[in-house]
Amino acid sequence: MQVPAENRRLVKFLVAAAIFFAWATIQGALQAQQPIYNFLQGPARIIIGAHVHVGTLGWISLTLWTVIYYLLPMLGKPIAWPKLINWNFWIFTVAVTITAITMITVGIRAGNAFAAGAGGPQLEALMGPYMMVVGILSIICGLVSLLFTIQILVSASRK
Repeated sequence: MQVPAENRRLVKFLVAAAIFFAWATIQGALQAQQPIYNFLQGPARIIIGAHVHVGTLGWISLTLWTVIYYLLPMLGKPIAWPKLINWNFWIFTVAVTITAITMITVGIRAGNAFAAGAGGPQLEALMGPYMMVVGILSIICGLVSLLFTIQILVSASRK
């Protein structure tokens, strides 16, 4: 069976979603281990946020985007801006990955600093630059998600 070119472009969405699923599953299993669980009770809890981002944004969002991009044309609604599909994928996937890695990194650094006796302003100074990166990347993910939503709404509303 020959797969249309539009659908072949969606394979990367499923591959990335599967990688994010494996990442979230493994990270969740590790976080359930007692020593790691105990470590995550302090400022290192930001690592739990990374787990949520990987699972929700990486795994679930990319899977749903794939399904919507696949089904909409089958329902007679061509995608309004097909080139945006590739841009959305790469920007979103890279941003989610860097966000999660940054959150894990700051969680480990802040957790270790907290265990060594750091607190308050010291932790804020340590975490601040990392959280700025996370904030910027989160805005980028939000904008890409908004572009996806607009693209789907425009595509679905076409006659």
